[in-house]
Amino acid sequence: MANCTHTHGRTLCFECFRAGMERTRARREAYAQRTLPFEGAEPGDRVLTEQAIAHRRQMLDYLERIARG
Repeated sequence: MANCTHTHGRTLCFECFRAGMERTRARREAYAQRTLPFEGAEPGDRVLTEQAIAHRRQMLDYLERIARG
């Protein structure tokens, strides 16, 4: 693990340790999910929750912002 980004020198604080663990967990989950969650499902079978719709809108907004420069 990398050095702590706070003023603790080479001592790793809990916040930095947890951030590293979250990155590792996210990488493992992304690797394990090599197929799309809806792959094989009929297009009419998908029902998105409000949370999933909001997340997709946030992703699209982000992509629009970075595309503009």
